[in-house]
Amino acid sequence: MHRWYIPDNPVPEDRRLRHESRYLSYERLDQGLVFCLDGVGGYDWLPRLLRRGLDQGGVKGALIIYHWSVGPLGLWVTDLLVRRRNRESARRLAQTIVRYQEWKPGRPVSVIGHSGGGAMAAWVLEALPEGCQVDHALVLSPALSPRYNMARAAKAVRGHLYVTHSWLDLLLMGLGTFVFGTMDGRHSVSAGLTGFRMPPHLAPDEREAYRKIRQIAWRPALIRDGHFGDHTGCTNTRFARRVLTPILLGRSDPGEPLEPLENA
Repeated sequence: MHRWYIPDNPVPEDRRLRHESRYLSYERLDQGLVFCLDGVGGYDWLPRLLRRGLDQGGVKGALIIYHWSVGPLGLWVTDLLVRRRNRESARRLAQTIVRYQEWKPGRPVSVIGHSGGGAMAAWVLEALPEGCQVDHALVLSPALSPRYNMARAAKAVRGHLYVTHSWLDLLLMGLGTFVFGTMDGRHSVSAGLTGFRMPPHLAPDEREAYRKIRQIAWRPALIRDGHFGDHTGCTNTRFARRVLTPILLGRSDPGEPLEPLENA
């Protein structure tokens, strides 16, 4: 198995983890870990912009891009269809998180996913064993159906699980997922357009887990932070530095909680 090594502790890994030495130094690994997951297609240029903004904003932990996609040669449609492979990739990242927490207990761990990577981030959280949690989770413009049950994912976060969405993201998160499907196989608009909706008939513990979810709807005021309401605005360097970094550092708690549906 391909392995990358950190001081005195080998952590099994594979080529899905892409990193650069400046973001994965021994000193940074000792201060925490942030995983960034791109959307379908596997181009990884958006996570690079996001990672730069987190670094500029003062995130001191290691910043790693996790490459889960089939890649450009597989075309983005493939990433929507190979759900078993996606779940396995999410499970492997969850195992890496567990190993890191065993090696560096108490260090902050965060997961950030954009678009299809937002779905993957939710599935990584779902794959964590009971009792294992990350500190922060950011699900940006998620390509999941609005009624997807996020309770299991939310339970795996100590604080809040943040979701960004924009009504201007109509082409990809509206028409695109309606025609080609969401990552969970629904032909509908996605939560990246409307945000999540609390499903009906939740168990009490699931309803309690939903209290952790905070949704950040796009509004014109976010233009000053570099987000123009488009699909990629939530991943640009300025937005990552000004909005996402304060969340990871515990300096900001934006967003609105989900309201239960009537007769839920």
